[in-house]
Amino acid sequence: MKIRILPVLVAGVMAASAFLSSCLGNDYGDIEYPSESSIKSFSVGTLHQTFYGKDSKGNDSVYVDTVSYADVPFTIDQINRRIYNKDSLPKEVDITRVVTSISADNAVYYEKNGKDTIWSSADSLDFTNNITLKVMAYSKIQNNFVFGEPYTVTLNVHKLNPDSLVWKHFGDKKFAQDITLTEQKAVYLNNYIYVFGKTETENKVYRTHVEKGNINGWEDVTPNNFTNVNINSAISFNNDIYYIVGDNLYKSIEQPSQVGTISGLSNLISANDDRLLAYKKTDNQVIALTTDGTEITDKNSSFVNGYNLPERFSAISMQASHNKALWRTIIMANNKGTATTNTTANVFSYISSDTEWVKYQPNNPTTCPNQENISMISYDGKLFAYGEKFDYFYSSIDNGLNWKKEEEYMLFPSEEKNGIKPLSSYYGEDGSYSTVSEENGNKGSFIWFIWQDGSMTRACLNRLLPKE
Repeated sequence: MKIRILPVLVAGVMAASAFLSSCLGNDYGDIEYPSESSIKSFSVGTLHQTFYGKDSKGNDSVYVDTVSYADVPFTIDQINRRIYNKDSLPKEVDITRVVTSISADNAVYYEKNGKDTIWSSADSLDFTNNITLKVMAYSKIQNNFVFGEPYTVTLNVHKLNPDSLVWKHFGDKKFAQDITLTEQKAVYLNNYIYVFGKTETENKVYRTHVEKGNINGWEDVTPNNFTNVNINSAISFNNDIYYIVGDNLYKSIEQPSQVGTISGLSNLISANDDRLLAYKKTDNQVIALTTDGTEITDKNSSFVNGYNLPERFSAISMQASHNKALWRTIIMANNKGTATTNTTANVFSYISSDTEWVKYQPNNPTTCPNQENISMISYDGKLFAYGEKFDYFYSSIDNGLNWKKEEEYMLFPSEEKNGIKPLSSYYGEDGSYSTVSEENGNKGSFIWFIWQDGSMTRACLNRLLPKE
């Protein structure tokens, strides 16, 4: 009886990542394998894993703990007799002593010290290299117990930590010869990064196409008569670029046009659902506008009393986690106070159902420290903030209320390595920079830094790198 090969891949439940690839031979030439020689399920159990952190005194600490990976799925390819995990295990997992759980038609064997050895659930296997498993079955044709066709088992493990950043610098992508921007604001839209900026004599707009972490050269797309624009107001909204000229709302770079008749606008904050949030400094008020520039009066709100929104700030709008009909907007800006206690950045918050903004109160040590030219982005489901020293990322998972200093994987380059220098060296003492995040699914999710001359640096978490 010939073995019956299933026409589909059978997925089993698993936990680690390594490939078993060594074919165990037998004494027969052309052999008809018995049908009762299949592995039906495969999984791994609790594995040892190394962790890096800080001890109670703030010193670097390394420790080993056990983690269950029993829920990691393994694929059993019955046609090619391969068993493997598609999702790789973390880099720090020890795969030299793995206890497995296997369900098969009959007894399972593996090679140990050059000999076929019967497997038991108590065996600790070394998956540094691929392992071969064979199932024993009775062959009526040969009237004897024989091994079925062997399985190659692989345990896939990340070569790099999935939560660490991969950096790349594009030093040859300059805006134009002798062009540097003294101020700038970056906006991402439809696989393009637009940079609004100022030179010593004029306002400029450049754009570059981005694809899977790579960029084309910069293209000058500055509109005619682009003199009275607020470069810090540029945002993407309604599949276009919106900005303030004078105190009016405009859109589009290719064909600039005024939107509506609203006036008295100082800045744009963000796109909140189907509306645009704009700031009126004279009234210290945030107004809501439709895509055609019509004011939605019942959605207007008062900014925090005693605070004016500065010209440069970062703002992010997102759906509220507890109610998808509501939107929360977070603003982060430098704290311009002169008191010695003004050591934290200013963070303001607004819910679309409210009529007033609130300012988060200092809550040391969980607030974000005040930093020059501070920026805030949304990336990988968190908020991240950093300043012009580019020394640390600060992250928040509760809408900017509390912040954590990242000291493990989400790190800026601290020394020159692999062609990447500390970002402060690209910024320079009198430099300018803009930053924007691009979260583009299988095409990759990146944090972009644009320097004053147009050179760029980008970062991406290992697990968010482009998929083929």
